[in-house]
Amino acid sequence: MAGQGTGYLDRALTFIGDKPWKAAFVLVAFIICGTGWIVYEKRDEIIEAWLTPSSPELRNDMVPEALEKLSTETSADLVQIWAVDLSSNSQWFLGARRHDGERPVIPAPRRLPVIVHTSDLRGLIDVMDGRPACVDLATTGSPLARRLADRGMTLGCAIPIPPNPESFVGVIYLAWSKDNIPDATQQNVAVGAAREIARKLATH
Repeated sequence: MAGQGTGYLDRALTFIGDKPWKAAFVLVAFIICGTGWIVYEKRDEIIEAWLTPSSPELRNDMVPEALEKLSTETSADLVQIWAVDLSSNSQWFLGARRHDGERPVIPAPRRLPVIVHTSDLRGLIDVMDGRPACVDLATTGSPLARRLADRGMTLGCAIPIPPNPESFVGVIYLAWSKDNIPDATQQNVAVGAAREIARKLATH
């Protein structure tokens, strides 16, 4: 085998001679052949990577700026951002702001389940499909809803990050107290603003 390789090398050197363009030709030929061999050997991995879309990731570095915008561009009394991992049925707290811009104290634990009761599934399916879900916090039994209700919140909306059905890495929560329930127009404006912010919170 070594003798055969040496023979190929001798032929290549004889072909090149003293012509620079021939050297360039041989180099390109080696690159093309080598690349073709690598592509063939790794064809399964390449096909799998090509067929599998890249998953977005939550941009934690943009959470503080997003919270500031949410507190000023929505009418919500409280805004929160949570990261989500459906494979472990968990969400964990990243940050919160009140409408006045203050940072509220968030009680422990800062990691909660996403689904506890089957009644939670309907809202989760909407969110996973890229649609915001707004609920009366007193009618749902999720730990996060109960926590918001204990803080005096009555209406809550969950906006997926990013707001499309292709992925789901986090949630923006908007919450209103009973003295500040928005009408349909105000709610749509707040949700729309949150959706725009959610688009910038995930890599693509």
